[in-house]
Amino acid sequence: MLNKKLLSSILFGACLFAIQTVSAATYYLNQSNTLVDGTNYAQVKVLENAGNLDFTVSALQPTGWRFSNFFLNLGGSLGTLTFKDLPSGWDALGSKNASEFGVFSNEEKGGGGNLQSLFTFTINSTVALSLANLVVNDKGYFFAAHIQCSGNGDNLCSSVGDDVSSHFIAGPGEISSVPVPGAAWLFGSALLGFVGFGNRRKV
Repeated sequence: MLNKKLLSSILFGACLFAIQTVSAATYYLNQSNTLVDGTNYAQVKVLENAGNLDFTVSALQPTGWRFSNFFLNLGGSLGTLTFKDLPSGWDALGSKNASEFGVFSNEEKGGGGNLQSLFTFTINSTVALSLANLVVNDKGYFFAAHIQCSGNGDNLCSSVGDDVSSHFIAGPGEISSVPVPGAAWLFGSALLGFVGFGNRRKV
């Protein structure tokens, strides 16, 4: 039978593991080669996940716009990269120039009937990746995208003028640290409670 101190140490260690924080970053693509700068046209959320990087890319405004290309810039120790769970019909390519926003180390490309207003994908590697592997290119951008109007005559894209059917966007971002979901905090608190309860029973 485990003694009281050993059991308490195991439970306390499990509690600390349960309430650890993970790192995530949110980026806004607010520069355009055609439209006015300073508008948050798209958002990129990146989450560190057991040595992988999980991406969620979403179009914000104007309505009716969809991604056909997405560019990101990686640096540092990368190992051999694998891009997983891209939208159907999309491919992961090598380095590519994104209009006036410079060259990015990686491109994801769709097109045709595969345009996306929101999509997710994961990058994993033979080495552990972190947010530190996201670096700016020589123009100062982490990400860029080519985005197209999919209004098809229903005026979804009329807010930017009929002569604009596509444009490139890009943006820098800030890294923030966020806690794991509240359920983990509750789990950790419960473990501490059990430790305390067990100690009182033995007195």
